[in-house]
Amino acid sequence: MLETRTAGGDPARRPKLQAVVTGVTDKQVVQFDFVYGDPDLTVELVLPIPAFRDFCTENRCLVTAADPAESATVLRMVSGSAPNVFSVGAH
Repeated sequence: MLETRTAGGDPARRPKLQAVVTGVTDKQVVQFDFVYGDPDLTVELVLPIPAFRDFCTENRCLVTAADPAESATVLRMVSGSAPNVFSVGAH
């Protein structure tokens, strides 16, 4: 898990970690933006679906889709249901 040190160890002050799914390839690789608390602290990452699930669980990420219309598909993917291949956002 990412180390997040806060004053006094207050979990309420822990940075909000977010994974914004921008797409899933036909090889079942998730493309996403990882936001570490502030949108200015964002990195683009790619992980296979099982590793993406583990990453999000381990880091307690809020998982969203870049395209709100794909939110249900992203939730199915993260929950472990058989994911559909999809592409979201502008490529």
